[in-house]
Amino acid sequence: MEEEEPFKVTVMSDNSYENLVAEVKFTSKEVGLILSQEKSFDQIDISVFSFVECGRDKFLDTENVPDICIKLDVFLAAIDEAVQRLRLLDVPR
Repeated sequence: MEEEEPFKVTVMSDNSYENLVAEVKFTSKEVGLILSQEKSFDQIDISVFSFVECGRDKFLDTENVPDICIKLDVFLAAIDEAVQRLRLLDVPR
């Protein structure tokens, strides 16, 4: 049986950003990343988003921590792939 990839990277245009962004979705988790080059081609900014709902007065419901914890090597591999794809597909300014 083939093992599912731990993340999926999509490089796309988004109305909220002037330049291309890379979206990283971790397939078995309720968390993702947006990598953007809004400041410059060489400076990548990362935004973390979560699908886990929490109360207004809490940063995170601790019952949901396993849903967003990601192994460091998987996290770094996802970021590396997203950066490489952004740099290959975007035109330097």
